[in-house]
Amino acid sequence: MRQLIILVAALTIILSGCTKDTTPAAKPGEAVTPTTPVPAPTPAPEPTTPAPSTATPPAAGTETPPATTPPAVPEVPRPDGAKEQPIATQGQLEKVDFGMTYDEVGKAMGQMGKLISESKDENGVSKVTTYEYKTKEGTSLKVTFRNGKVSSKSG
Repeated sequence: MRQLIILVAALTIILSGCTKDTTPAAKPGEAVTPTTPVPAPTPAPEPTTPAPSTATPPAAGTETPPATTPPAVPEVPRPDGAKEQPIATQGQLEKVDFGMTYDEVGKAMGQMGKLISESKDENGVSKVTTYEYKTKEGTSLKVTFRNGKVSSKSG
C-alpha cells in the first residue's frame, strides 16, 4: 500500500512539473484569452484503521461458527484394494481418465489394484490413495486418487 502511495505521489510530481503551456503566442494587437491550468491528480489518502465494530455481541448461550471454517469435503470411502497386485495392461490404464471414481477405475482396470499408499489429514479422513497393478512384463502401473477421484496415473 505504501508503495502505491509513493508511486501516485511521484506521478503527481512528474506530471505537474512536465506540463507545457500550449497557448499560442499573442501577436501584436491581439487579445490573449487566459487559460486555467488543469489540476494535478491528488494522491490517494493514507489507509486508516477501521473504527471498532458497533455490532452487538451474540446473546449468552449462543455460539457463532468460526469465520475460517473450510468447506467440508465429503468423505469418500476408499476400497481396500486387492491383497496382491493384480495383473493389468497399459491399454486398461489408458481407459482411466482424470476425475474417475474408485468404481469406474475398478471397471476399467478389471478390479482395484493393491493399496500401496494412503495419506490422511489431521481429522483422519483419507485424502490421497494410490493403487498399484503389475504388468506381465514386470513393470507397475499406478493410479492415485485425491478425495475419491483420479488425480494421476503412471505406467
